[in-house]
Amino acid sequence: MAMSSGGTSTLSRERYDKSKRRYVVFVGSLLIHFIALAIPSAMLGIVYVDVIREFDADASWAALMQSLYRGIICGGGLVAELVIRRVGEFPCIMAGSLLGSLSFLAAAFSESVTTIVFLVGVGGGCGFVFPLFLSYVYVRRAFHGHESVNKFLSSMTLGGGMGLLITPYMTEFFLKKFGWRGTFMMAGGIFFHLILIGVVVKLNLPPPEGTTNSKGFDWRKQTAIFKIRAFSILVFDNFLFGMFGFAESWFLPAFLVSNNYTKEDAALLLTVCGVFNLGGRIIAVPLSGFFSRPKILYHWSYICLALAVSHALYPLFLQSYSVLMIASGIYGICFGLLISHIAPVVLQTLPHDLYPIGIATEMTFYGISSAIGGYIGGFIRDVTGGYEGVFYAASMSSIICSFACFLLILMDNIYKRKKKTKFHSKSISIISHL
Repeated sequence: MAMSSGGTSTLSRERYDKSKRRYVVFVGSLLIHFIALAIPSAMLGIVYVDVIREFDADASWAALMQSLYRGIICGGGLVAELVIRRVGEFPCIMAGSLLGSLSFLAAAFSESVTTIVFLVGVGGGCGFVFPLFLSYVYVRRAFHGHESVNKFLSSMTLGGGMGLLITPYMTEFFLKKFGWRGTFMMAGGIFFHLILIGVVVKLNLPPPEGTTNSKGFDWRKQTAIFKIRAFSILVFDNFLFGMFGFAESWFLPAFLVSNNYTKEDAALLLTVCGVFNLGGRIIAVPLSGFFSRPKILYHWSYICLALAVSHALYPLFLQSYSVLMIASGIYGICFGLLISHIAPVVLQTLPHDLYPIGIATEMTFYGISSAIGGYIGGFIRDVTGGYEGVFYAASMSSIICSFACFLLILMDNIYKRKKKTKFHSKSISIISHL
């Protein structure tokens, strides 16, 4: 009976692979990144300026609206996996999409910054963490066994790039027509589409595998993934990247407005970031073979250095708008490359059965740092009176990420030499005994 079941499962998988349904799953996951991840990230950085003005709020407290959202939507990965194991994938993606959408709608009627922070940051993040986490799992499952799985995992992040490109001007249009409250209402309406996307993706997933997933949580597996050097470096880099990597999205509009630029100028720079962000994600797809040799994280050593330069250019050349445009381009392409590499790095470093736990763990550390990063940035502004220190801190964190990747290269080379020496010494020992 077991063999028959396995044979049936294999046959069903073969039929699924011959169909085009896995591409529907890919497009649905791409749209999830577009709606749930990119739109709020770019929108909240612009609405942030109007919220501070209306409520005369501290920058650090208002920044929690953005940082809590990004922190929970990513940092809730491990919790989301535990809930999904108990409740099921489809109920979680439906309930999460509904919760996030209603939270943004309710924020439009808020009368205090605290309520907005709670609804947008906590409510939106807790809801949308489920579709975002499952998008990685669904694409890996739909393309399991295919050589192109890395390309599609990278391509999925194009949805986030397109969102960062379109959202600034879309938000500016909504603000002019409807104000920040109307902007939240429009966003809530857009987010309701996640429910429909979830239904479509569910109907086009591959047949379930023969073995059922355990509803428990094995802490031994959780500990084992940190014994892999590349994965540990990824988590460390993403922790710093989550803390300061979004300085431009969070604080660039407020930084420019406080230095006699207009919100339209800020929106243009964010659009440039979005264009090159999308370009970086597009470049990552055809170059996936190049970046995969020998380890993707090796390439982060120079990508993070370029990212550090882009952060530092904003305060150093504040009066030169053309330099700010160049900085936005460098920042965007580096950001796009790094984001598109995360899922392939996890797939490259961990066994297939540990991939969901790896993605959940990476999202959790990334999200925790994002949750506190916005507050730290706002705190730096409150203490220093300006945003220059935020961008310098972001530049320094990128330099540390680059150094960590250089360290990984050194550690891997030392390990390879020791392994070769050990093998060679064993050969000599055998010959001597003979």
